[in-house]
Parts: sequence; C-alpha cells; structure tokens
Amino acid sequence: MKQEKMKPALRHRYEFIEFQLLWEGVIGRQLLKDKFGISLQQATLDLTSYLDLAPKNMEYDPRQRTYVARTSFSPAFIKGDASEYLVHLEMLHQGYRATSEIWPSTIPAFDAVSVCNRKTDAKVLRNVLRAIREERSAEVTYVSLSSDSEKPRELFPRAIANDGHRWHMRAYDASKERFSDFVLSRIEKISVKDGESIDVPRDEAWETYATLQLCPSPNLNERQKRQVEIEYDMIDGKMTVEVRKAMLFYYLRFYGFDPYELEDGKIRNKSSFALSIVNLDEVEECIGRRK
Repeated sequence: MKQEKMKPALRHRYEFIEFQLLWEGVIGRQLLKDKFGISLQQATLDLTSYLDLAPKNMEYDPRQRTYVARTSFSPAFIKGDASEYLVHLEMLHQGYRATSEIWPSTIPAFDAVSVCNRKTDAKVLRNVLRAIREERSAEVTYVSLSSDSEKPRELFPRAIANDGHRWHMRAYDASKERFSDFVLSRIEKISVKDGESIDVPRDEAWETYATLQLCPSPNLNERQKRQVEIEYDMIDGKMTVEVRKAMLFYYLRFYGFDPYELEDGKIRNKSSFALSIVNLDEVEECIGRRK
C-alpha cells in the first residue's frame, strides 16, 4: 500500500506504532486499542499490516506477548527526531493535552519553565481575524507603553505573528503611514469598520525575507565550537535561517542577541547560546541601523 493512498486514520496509527517502537521499544495491541478507541481485532490487523510494510522494524516476542523493536528499526512514517517526543511533554506541561492524550506510554519525571501567558480577549482576536480576512480597517484603542495617548487609532490589520513570548497584530497605521506591530493583549477595544477601505501599501518588511547566518562564538575553543555546531545542526560551521524582515528583530532576541546594545560595534549576545552573527552588516541594514 502506497502512503499517498493510505487513509489518514490508518497512517496516524502507523505513526503511533513507530513512535512506541522508537521511544519505548515495544508496542502491543491493547495500547493501540486504548489510544485510538478501536477494537482489539482492528489493532491486531494494524500491527500485522504494519509488519508487512516494514518487516525489519519489529518482531513478535512470544515471551512478552508483544511486538518489540528490532535493531534494524528505521522509521518510515515519522522522522524519528527528538522534537517529536518532546513536543508531547510540552503540550502536557502547558495543559493543552491530558496524560491520556499524549503518545509516550511511560512519562519520565520532567519540568519546564512556564511563561505567564498574556491574556488576549477572545472578542479582540475574533475582530482582528475578521479585519484580516475581509481586508477591512478597524478602530483600535491600544495601550502603548511608550505613549500616553488614549485616542482610538484607525488601523488596517493584515497578519498576526508570535515573537516567542506574545502575539502581535501586524497592521498599517494610516496616520503614521507605516506598518507596525501591536501586542494583542494591549488592545482594549477593536471594532471592524464596514464600507470601503483604502488601498493599503504593500508591507515590504513582511513580504520580503532576510538571511540570518549564525556561527559559534569566537570566544569558544575548537571543541566547544564543534559542540555548538552539532547542537544547531550547522553546515560548514554556520546555521542559516531565512526570516521575514519584519520578524528579524524577534529572531535576534530569540537567539539571545540584544539589538539595542552594541559591544565593540557588534550586537551583544548575553545568553548561554554561545552564538555570533556572521552577516552582521546585512543584519544591521535590515533592522535599520545601517544604510
């Protein structure tokens, strides 16, 4: 059976089978039944049909009465990346999934930093999404930390974006004739305006991309540099990230750089990421510091 012709539900169960073989080493029909709410007969059929597709990946152990991963195991339906496992723990920790809903059958002792979520009013988000969808303007009352003005603004929402900590609305400010980012949790009121809307100019910073090239910090020794290269899956000692120009500032902060502070003419990295910017001049130009 070719994967492109496979029913999504069956493929999903095959992915679960491989997940268990990779991370737990075993997979049985009872676990498959409980996780997907199928019959034991269907679970048996899934396991035997998967074995037909990937005979080198598992074998039946009569002593344990279950299937066990073979040393020749090579996933065909999942990537086998660590991130595929860790995302389940993250969803559990954040409360997006219950223990019964995540895939690890044995959950290790773990913890994670809980970032205080900035509350966004659901009505605000619905109106933002409507304005984007219908390409309309909106009257917005926004609490700016850099201005005491409480006067409503006429904005033209065009996208939403997350900087790693909070969600923003990307909108055109007609009074200032520019696109800006507005934190969703700081929008007090928003009402979508009916009627014809003005032609909003192209958001060049959103529509065009910039290249961010990172490498290990020059302060590291060769062994440490090599370790950083491995951690970030660098090629020829560099990691290249293509980002929207409008998001570049946020990416810099995400990787530990403070675009506001310079040290010896370079953006500082105060984090433990031990990274340095390769194409600094290009980055400086993109964030408007050099032209």
